[in-house]
Amino acid sequence: MSVQFRKLLLLTPCLLLVFACSLSRFRGGSESGTANGANNSSTTGSAFIPSSDARKDLHDAIDKLNTAYPYRLTETVSSSANSQAGMAGTRVVEFAASDRTHMKSTGDLGGNIEAITIGDKHYWYSGGKWTEGSMPRATNAGSPEFAKKVAELIKDVKYVGPETVNGVACHVYTCRYDGSMGGQNWTGTGKFWIRAADGRLQQSDSDFKIGSFGGKSLIVYEYNVDIKVEKPSM
Repeated sequence: MSVQFRKLLLLTPCLLLVFACSLSRFRGGSESGTANGANNSSTTGSAFIPSSDARKDLHDAIDKLNTAYPYRLTETVSSSANSQAGMAGTRVVEFAASDRTHMKSTGDLGGNIEAITIGDKHYWYSGGKWTEGSMPRATNAGSPEFAKKVAELIKDVKYVGPETVNGVACHVYTCRYDGSMGGQNWTGTGKFWIRAADGRLQQSDSDFKIGSFGGKSLIVYEYNVDIKVEKPSM
């Protein structure tokens, strides 16, 4: 597996995080939604009621990640090439604040990598040592340039219906990914579970292809967790 593809897969959660900023700029019209009723409130903690605008509903749920700190996501990733199963791994990303994150990847896909981001500083642990650097704004997941590219990937957001996952009552939405980013063509499908109790994301499941490589990503979210992100000892 190429080093480039490993790096692309490591960006997967970052893509989800910038959907909120992206959709706020590009959500001009409604996409298909089969639910009726009042528009759901964007206030965290209030019950979520699907609206007639599926794209807006998904935007609002992801947008809540901007105020859900601290929270943790656990992602299980697998890859394939030429229809043959490839490498797999698990990644845990903790968000103490909008500019303080800690990622740890295990398994043969991520190569037991650890990374900490504090502001514009990025600390990377690999090969038994920490290195310090900065994130170029053009490739930073929080930049307008990156957000625009991600927004262009999202197509055909649709409301599916209610479903309970891991004992949590949710509403399910699907979308399609199709576009170019990082010099690679991205295609695939996504499924999102939005919690009925508060409108937050509970889980997402994506099946995607980047260039000639394929991948699957399952992300589960945990809220109200004890998280501290500090600069590592160099």
